[in-house]
Amino acid sequence: MHLQVVYCNHHSADLAVREKLAFSGEKLQHAYRILKDLYPNLEVAILSTCNRVELYLAHGVVQE
Repeated sequence: MHLQVVYCNHHSADLAVREKLAFSGEKLQHAYRILKDLYPNLEVAILSTCNRVELYLAHGVVQE
């Protein structure tokens, strides 16, 4: 399995940048749909709070 994390937080990005990258409500659902359509074998988790935005991406998962 390959795991990739993409993130920004209050130490690495200003509030204005974090606000533009934030996911909530319909925007979060839309992001999941787009990623699933573009990369059907990708597993995705998105964490978005007032202080950070994190995307966890996994692919090449072995199914048992």
